[in-house]
Amino acid sequence: MTLARINKLNKSYDTGGEITHVLREMDLSLNRGEMVMIMGPSGSGKTTLLNLLGGIDGPDSGVLQVDGLNLTELTKKDLNKFRRERVGFIFQFYNLIPTLTAIENVELGLENLVGNSKEMKIRAKKYLDMVGLSDKARNYPQELSGGQQQRVAIARALSKEPALILADEPTGNLDEEREESIMGIMKDLQHELGITFLIVSHNTRLKKYMDRTLVLRHGTLHEGS
Repeated sequence: MTLARINKLNKSYDTGGEITHVLREMDLSLNRGEMVMIMGPSGSGKTTLLNLLGGIDGPDSGVLQVDGLNLTELTKKDLNKFRRERVGFIFQFYNLIPTLTAIENVELGLENLVGNSKEMKIRAKKYLDMVGLSDKARNYPQELSGGQQQRVAIARALSKEPALILADEPTGNLDEEREESIMGIMKDLQHELGITFLIVSHNTRLKKYMDRTLVLRHGTLHEGS
């Protein structure tokens, strides 16, 4: 079953009077519950594509549908609601708040989604448990390893129980051992929860975890080798 579909998508930027075409007539379909990676050189448009699918940016033209919604037709208010309820983000640099504990960082992603503080704590604890960090719930980010901080970031994204998780170089700051641990957790959660993951990365080692790998070249997607 299709979760996201883009068709003939175009995106360009005006940089000092010069038009840079980033995505050109792009097509992509994501099925529910699959893990897909997009590879490509720096500047090829990988992050731009994530921003479009996450409702952070809008296309110049084309079809952009996620979880039954046409993002190009949504108001600013509806786009905020879409990002809050249906999409989780995982970043290379974790984006944790240093003055908040692990569980508070997870709760932060639920502030405008869950009705009361008790439910926020229950859900935050549930997803910290899922990534194996129940014993680190009261630790601050500086007291955690890089791999543990990324697991908090994954728990924060998962706690929203989104249809789609967008991950930008999720293992970029990790060594190979921690990389394997993080990807193993994400793969387990993909199967257990049926969440769709779209990952962008330069890291060819991640291909073994993917259902599909695509390459972004000259603004269009191609099947990976």
